[in-house]
Amino acid sequence: MADHRIAPSKAALYAVCLAGIVAGLALWAAPGRPAEVPAPAGAVALPDTLAFDVRYAGIGVEGVDMMWRAQTGGAVAGQLTIRMEYAGDPADRGMPIWPVNVRLFFSADDFRGSFAAELSGTMSWRTGEMRVAGLVSEGARRDTAVEHRMRVIQPGLNGTASVVFYPRIAWAGGRE
Repeated sequence: MADHRIAPSKAALYAVCLAGIVAGLALWAAPGRPAEVPAPAGAVALPDTLAFDVRYAGIGVEGVDMMWRAQTGGAVAGQLTIRMEYAGDPADRGMPIWPVNVRLFFSADDFRGSFAAELSGTMSWRTGEMRVAGLVSEGARRDTAVEHRMRVIQPGLNGTASVVFYPRIAWAGGRE
């Protein structure tokens, strides 16, 4: 029978990473923070939060990533693709909580609202909840901090997902 406990060193690593993310997010919410950077001219106004109903699409053709897809309508219509890869030691793949890397692609019907994000975090197979954070790497809102949450239900692995954009800020580089 597989041992489903997290090794103490990994638990400490997860705690430090989570504390760093929380501290970083707290800095964004702190009073007196630098001004937000305006969106580039001609950019599509994406809402601060996007929500989706996702369906499991299977394993990618490379045989590694697990994939989910979603369609959206309304003000920002498009297609979402979520690619999740296990980022831990192969011997720990049977654990209930996985470290994961996620590549998130949103292809908006108006291409100016499209983006890609590279994220890292955890997937808990006990609760079906994935929480990852990182930066938008391409397209609309490039270099913006983003958090992605997904909850899937077994069997079938279909569920819900959200993408939350955090404010872009301009750092004064120590100058007021």
